[in-house]
Amino acid sequence: MRFLTREDSRAWSTSRGVSAGAHGVPTPVPKPLHAVRFHLPQTIGQLTWLCRFVSVCLSPRAECLLWVTQWGVWPNSENWHLYYKLRQCHNDQRLLAEAPGHLFLDYEEADFVSFLQIGILNGWDMHVMPDLDYGRADSARAFVSNEEWIAIAHRDPAVAKNWRVELEQAEYKLDDPHAA
Repeated sequence: MRFLTREDSRAWSTSRGVSAGAHGVPTPVPKPLHAVRFHLPQTIGQLTWLCRFVSVCLSPRAECLLWVTQWGVWPNSENWHLYYKLRQCHNDQRLLAEAPGHLFLDYEEADFVSFLQIGILNGWDMHVMPDLDYGRADSARAFVSNEEWIAIAHRDPAVAKNWRVELEQAEYKLDDPHAA
């Protein structure tokens, strides 16, 4: 696992076909992809399942960039101690503002799930861009919003439809399919 600066995160995503939006970060849900947008779970116990679900949806992959683009929206919800202790386990002492990108290799799924979970608990905006084994990072993505929703998107509408069915079976509240 490596931590990337904003510039390195932009370079990584651009080199894999993900274009930057208005503020130099990717668009949350790009138009050519088919998205499933849903609300965060109501209970904390469902969060680990959700993070693992997102990980599985965005695999198989060689790498995955989790890029935190906004924090501090809900300061009373942020557990900075927990975040930095986890980051220090990976020998990185920098602040989130100095290196907001988190690059995971294929075998680092447990780390990816943990950082995704902490980011959701902290109420951060995060772009998740996998470098898929069957397509570039512009083939599938996820976006976690500080407004308590997530969108996972794929170039194949059938894949997005299957995700929708799984989330409905898990009793997640989904948004209108045309809203995302």
